[in-house]
Amino acid sequence: MMRYIRMYKGNEDGGPGVTLYEIDEHGWVYRQLQVHSEGVRFSPEDILLRRPVSVGYMASHPDAEEISAEEFELHWAEFDHRRRFRRSIPNPWRCWRGSLGDFELRWIPAGAHPGGPWVRVPGFLRLYVHGTSDDAWSVQRQLFLEREVRWTAPVASEVYAADDVPVRQVVDGPGLAGALWTESGPMQAATVALA
Repeated sequence: MMRYIRMYKGNEDGGPGVTLYEIDEHGWVYRQLQVHSEGVRFSPEDILLRRPVSVGYMASHPDAEEISAEEFELHWAEFDHRRRFRRSIPNPWRCWRGSLGDFELRWIPAGAHPGGPWVRVPGFLRLYVHGTSDDAWSVQRQLFLEREVRWTAPVASEVYAADDVPVRQVVDGPGLAGALWTESGPMQAATVALA
């Protein structure tokens, strides 16, 4: 079971900021998002936590609060399109096969599980590796080190979809972006199309 923490901590210069965490029962951070006046950072593109954290300590911190999965997903959806990783995909609205070293990957915009021995890569909702949980964490580390993924289009039988998962969702801010101020005023919210 995942727990979700929102930590109100700014950046080094004292500007306002929020960090969101998705943490499993063993303290491993699966997804992390930092939003502050200077921009947005994701795990694993910009941040890599390779040790478990103390969820109890985090939740009891005076600058933190535990939130619901639904609230976490709304905030995540507001910023997901800004990930640098998405720019490495030829078209993030389509399914892709990928290779990263010896690892076989699948990008599935609908988030539908490809079945069999595929494991979701921590930090991502739509990226899977053929292998084990250890392989998934290895892929996450390689993405942090900016290893190149070679993408190819899947054959028609490999195009995955889930009837109950929307392929495209529009999130209309302001959300977290509107809550933060820069020197010129509030960050501008936008309508965002997401996979």
